[in-house]
Amino acid sequence: MTSDRFLKIIAWAYIAALVAVTLAHLNWQAALGNPFDIFRAGALCTAGMLARLAYPQSPSFTCLLMIGSVFALYLSHFLANGNYGSTLDIIVGMASGLWGIMLGSVLSRLVASASKRTASY
Repeated sequence: MTSDRFLKIIAWAYIAALVAVTLAHLNWQAALGNPFDIFRAGALCTAGMLARLAYPQSPSFTCLLMIGSVFALYLSHFLANGNYGSTLDIIVGMASGLWGIMLGSVLSRLVASASKRTASY
C-alpha cells in the first residue's frame, strides 16, 4: 500500500518537474539537436514508465496521462519560448511516452512474477 502511494507521488512529481523545467529559464533546458530533443524523449519515456508502474491496473488512464503530459509539456514550451515546435516533436513525444508505458508494463510483470516466485518458496 505504501509503495503504491510512493510510486504515484514519484510519477506525478516527475511529470510536474518536467513541466516546471520547461517553464523555467531556458538555460536549464538541455538541447541536443533537431528535429527533436533526445533528452526530452528520454524524459517522456521515463515519465511513461513511472506512470505505468504507479497505475498497473489501469493502462487506459496511463495512456491518457501521457497524452495529457505531452500536451502540457508542449504548451509550457510554447509559453516559455513563444514557439510550439513541429508536429514531429509531438509525435516523438507520444511515441516516447508509449515506449515508457511498455517498459513499465514489462517491469511491473517482472516484479509481480518475482514476488510470486519468492512467496511460493
